Amino acid sequence: MSSSVTAKSRRLRLSGRVLISVVFLGCPVVFAQQDPDEESVKKRPELPPLTAQVSPEEALAAIKRRAQKILQARREARRFKFSGEASEAVAYETNPSNGSSHKGDTSFEQSAYLTLSKKLTPTLDWQANYSGSYLKYLDYGDGDYTDHTLTPLRFRWQPGKMWRVESWIDVEYNYYPSGKDSTYRNLKLTKRVRQNLFKSWYHQIQYEWFTRDYATKNARDGAGAETLSDRVDTRHRLRYKVGTTVKKALLSVENEYYSNDSNDARNDFYDYAVWKINNSLSGSVTKKLYLSGSFSFERKNYKERPVTGLVAPARYDDKYTLSSSASYDISKTWKLAYAFTFDHLASNEPTGEFDNAKHALTVTARF
Repeated sequence: MSSSVTAKSRRLRLSGRVLISVVFLGCPVVFAQQDPDEESVKKRPELPPLTAQVSPEEALAAIKRRAQKILQARREARRFKFSGEASEAVAYETNPSNGSSHKGDTSFEQSAYLTLSKKLTPTLDWQANYSGSYLKYLDYGDGDYTDHTLTPLRFRWQPGKMWRVESWIDVEYNYYPSGKDSTYRNLKLTKRVRQNLFKSWYHQIQYEWFTRDYATKNARDGAGAETLSDRVDTRHRLRYKVGTTVKKALLSVENEYYSNDSNDARNDFYDYAVWKINNSLSGSVTKKLYLSGSFSFERKNYKERPVTGLVAPARYDDKYTLSSSASYDISKTWKLAYAFTFDHLASNEPTGEFDNAKHALTVTARF
């Protein structure tokens, strides 16, 4: 009995030794198979080990480099930025002289637009603009003019993504070589507040005031005689606009109301009130092709201007305008555009009614 127990204990001790030796011999093999990063580290010696420590000097240098990049980006954003464009347009109108006996004429127009801007603070921008144009008809000389408009102060404050407030001043001089009585100087003040709604909607309200002084045309008294004072017009305009973006298209509807008051007292010839609604749709078809179209209706009610042959009713005009355009970016510098505009004026004054269709081809260089 004792000999069998002894033999059995010997067999247990031998199997335990074998098991222990297998475990200790097998462990290195198992760990070698479960450490795949060891080979990758050997293949990429440029990667520092995870346990590597950066010295305080290196950390400070990295922080300084990051701060310098941020400071440089802010300085770039606040530097003066200059841009501009110049264009040449050729147009044909069926009735450019507003319903007179003159029918059909070709015009050429050269124009330029310059912009200088600067970011004053992260939320406040300043901008100055100049636009100038020279329009000349082949036959209708009274319609030729030169126009210069300077916007020295234009501020835009955008405290967040929802609100944007703008205000600017325009100074304009418009000169008619042949029709000097139409030459005028214009000063306009504009304020606009815009609010973004939801993700794709916005609405804005805009107020404009201007005074227009005619350089050579004198105001008339009630009897029609010229006075010694220049004719001066004052206008107040209020605009309200709602727009939304649908995919790549921008749809907007704008209502505007303005009144014009002149010191010319001859039947209040230039005193009137206008209500206008404009619907527009525009968007990019491709990265280079841009299309737009609009339709507007305008009602002009004169204060006292009588209709020919009648005494009681004052004149009113209804104007319908349909326009469309397509522009194509030939390159970053050159752009080609075509525009079509049709105007129809209906009035209770038959001599004032007219239709005019205009085709225009424009080449623009940007810089």
